[in-house]
This record gives sequence, C-alpha cells and structure tokens, in this order.
Amino acid sequence: MRKSPIVMMFVIAATLMSCGGSGYKYQGGNHTDKEQQKVTYTKYDIPLPVELFTYLVDESIPFNPDILNNPANGGKYTKETEQAAALGLYSADLAYCAVYNKQQAVMDYFNCSQSIAENLNVSAGFDRSYIDRFENNIECADSLSSIASNSYWEACNFLDENGKNNILPFVIYSSYIESLYLTIKSNDLAATKTQIINQKQGLLNLISYLYEVMIESTAFYYNMDIKLMIWKLNNLKTIYEKIIDKDIDPQLYNDICSKIITMRNEIVSPPQKKIN
Repeated sequence: MRKSPIVMMFVIAATLMSCGGSGYKYQGGNHTDKEQQKVTYTKYDIPLPVELFTYLVDESIPFNPDILNNPANGGKYTKETEQAAALGLYSADLAYCAVYNKQQAVMDYFNCSQSIAENLNVSAGFDRSYIDRFENNIECADSLSSIASNSYWEACNFLDENGKNNILPFVIYSSYIESLYLTIKSNDLAATKTQIINQKQGLLNLISYLYEVMIESTAFYYNMDIKLMIWKLNNLKTIYEKIIDKDIDPQLYNDICSKIITMRNEIVSPPQKKIN
C-alpha cells in the first residue's frame, strides 16, 4: 500500500516542526517549536491549507471568524464518516486561526478537534502534549501554524497506520474543501482568484488518491461515500477544464466558487438520507 498522502500535504507549507515519520527529509538539526524546518516529499501534491492561509495574511486580508464552522457544532456529527469529515474541516479552521495568531480561537478549535479525534479513537496529534505546545508558543503565529499542521499530520498518519485508512479520505477531502472555501470567502482580490484557478492539479491529485483508496479492502465499507466525493470533485474538475491558459473568466470563477460553497455546506450540514 502506498504511504498516506497526508504526508504530502504538509510539504507545501514547508514549515513543520518535529515531525517524525515516513516520507520526510529534514533540513537542519535540533530545533524547537519556534524554529522553522524545511521538509520534502515526492509522492503527492495536494495543497495544504496553511499555504493558502499564509497568503491571506501576506496580502493583509483581515481575519474573518464568521466564515468558520462554529466549534459548538462539533457535537452534532455522530456518524463515523461525518466525524472524520468534521475533523478535516476543523483542522483547516484551526490552521486558519493559527496563521492569524488568534490565540483563543486556536485553543477553541483545537479542543473541538481533540473531542472529535477522541470519538474516532485517534490517540495521536490531539493529545495533552499538543495543548502544552500551543500554550508554550501562543505568542508566535509561525509556531502555532506549524504545530497545527503537525497535529493534523500526526492524526492522519495514525489513521493510516492503524487500520483506519478507510475514513482518512473524509478527513483529507474536507480539509481541502474547507481551505478553498475559506480562501474564496475571505476576499475577492484578483490574486486570490489566481490562487483558486491554480488549484486544478491538486484537485486532480486528490481525485486520483480517492480512486486508489477504493481498491483498498479496508475502505470497501465506505466505497459508496467515497464514490460520492469523487463525483463531486469530478463536477468541480469539469468546470476547471473549461479554463483556457489560466485566464480568470468571471463566470467560470463564480461557477467554481459556487461549487466549492455547496460542497463545503454539505460537509457542515450533511444531507440526511431518506428511509424508504
């Protein structure tokens, strides 16, 4: 089986700290949470939320708490797949708060993610040690975003390595969609539109990964749900394929945004299946 694609996601950020695991090559020696470390990984290329969120800060785009999923909603997700999707979504929200150095929000979203992780029996990435690390580095936005990324990485690799890679796709899918959603809802700058238009390759890689997951026997139980995610992503891909030379056609961009918003809202409020 190929190693978890989640390790790839943290390549783009290139700011992870003290991450041990397969797929990484460190540049540098001993370090603390306040030191940034470069990492490289070659198997996958799905964008990490921190990459887009750091861009928002660099462009001086204000923090907007209203576009986040309220952590108070965490308890309403009861199905295993819904909880896995919520973990991905809240992890992206956590990263968003971290790059803006919103200290109380960071702790609120970490605690929410931790509760969901416990329900999924995920013992890595959201334990007491991470609470201590957040508290010890609460004044440093770079450290907070790196710790948030590391927490997510640890949790996802735990799922992959402990027989729970059947629900890992829901975490990755939701984190990806939430990162795009927060970006498009934050502003309407031309530079942001370019960022979104440039997401096509990451989208294709995510679809490819989900197809791979479906051939894994451990994922068989959730294949219909994974097929639905692929179907939604393929609908989004159809719009991206209409883009010519990365031109920002207003109608196509609006169509992309509309599709992303719909996909995100379905994660926040999962459609209820009718019982015949």
